[in-house]
Amino acid sequence: MDIHMVGIDHEKAGIPVREQFSFTRKQAGQAMEQLKKKERVTGCIILSTCNRTELWLSTTCDFVEDTAEMLCSLKQVSFAKYREFLDCRDGEEAVNHLFSLAAGLKSQVIGEDQILTQVGDALTLARDCFCTDQVLEVLFRTAVTAGKKVKTEVAMPRGNASAADAAATRMEKAGFTFAGKKCLVIGNGMMGKLTSQLLLKKGAHVLVTIRQYHSGIVDTPSGVERIDYDRRYQIIPECDYIFSATSSPNLTITKEKLSAAHLVAPKVFVDLAVPRDIEPGIEELNEIIRYDMDSFQIDEVSQELKEAFAKAEQILHAAFEEYEKWYEARDVVPQLLTLSSMAAEDVLGRLEKPLKEASVYEDEMLKKAIRKSAGKVVGKLLFGIRDSVDAQTLRNCLTAMEGLYVEEGEQS
Repeated sequence: MDIHMVGIDHEKAGIPVREQFSFTRKQAGQAMEQLKKKERVTGCIILSTCNRTELWLSTTCDFVEDTAEMLCSLKQVSFAKYREFLDCRDGEEAVNHLFSLAAGLKSQVIGEDQILTQVGDALTLARDCFCTDQVLEVLFRTAVTAGKKVKTEVAMPRGNASAADAAATRMEKAGFTFAGKKCLVIGNGMMGKLTSQLLLKKGAHVLVTIRQYHSGIVDTPSGVERIDYDRRYQIIPECDYIFSATSSPNLTITKEKLSAAHLVAPKVFVDLAVPRDIEPGIEELNEIIRYDMDSFQIDEVSQELKEAFAKAEQILHAAFEEYEKWYEARDVVPQLLTLSSMAAEDVLGRLEKPLKEASVYEDEMLKKAIRKSAGKVVGKLLFGIRDSVDAQTLRNCLTAMEGLYVEEGEQS
């Protein structure tokens, strides 16, 4: 398989390193357009989340570039400095990695739902930028489908979790409570909404920042109090907990401005973003506790989780086999469609005499319906064969079938 990926994630790299490779949506689009211009690159997708950045490439068979160097070049960082943090995968290894990733098996919070959406969003962005190709299109769609099946059929002990869930759980274990507390959530994107909803369920009074420049209707979870983003430093002294979860490349909380707010009571700041929203070092101020994404690692894997993993991997293995069959036989799809069309014309020709006798042969709608129905039936049979035999056997069968019509055409 001429599929390649290079990635950096929470397993090898802490936040200071991961944020060097983070892409905003705009940056990802620009980078993919740049990559797509390379001679041997036929498709590319960039996946960038809080816990990982991955560059995916579909290439010609003579592609020889170092994908890790390509990623470092895109981010304008030193390859020598960051090479040890980057993982490169090719072919089957890369495909299996993506399937496990989409199912939430490689997330910092095992079984979390957001990664499935993020994989789909990465494909959508690449498609919108005209940077994907059929190989990556089918790969990512198959991964999303497999991930959804795992979510439906496998009960993960930590299923339906998010970074916000993990943060709240860790804080509760440390003795913090949320009922009746005042919480400020900076950011109203997907992570911000999840955080707000979780805090509301736990009985907190939740305030959410909204930026003034947003036009139109801004959707926020029911029950939250909306405040202008520029008022956040004024509101912080009133709050017990401050969560920040934006996709902004800029800091939402700085040590200098927070120091000027003259906080007089203990505060807990939780940074759920990469790149980080909250400036490291604010914990040096009086009575401030700061958490970030790396504060919520899973300490151990339970037997229950191991069993769930085994069930999930069975589903993902079946998805891999399905994709492998498609990949190996992808070049014969035009041939399958041509044969379906030939067979449809064959059926119509064999019906010519009875249709004429019924005085309906000149009915164009009827002929169109016959062609369409015959093509679908034959196509169903042919694609069924494709999914049941190896690629070379399929090619031999199709060549033989085509030969039947070629011979008939030559004899006529």
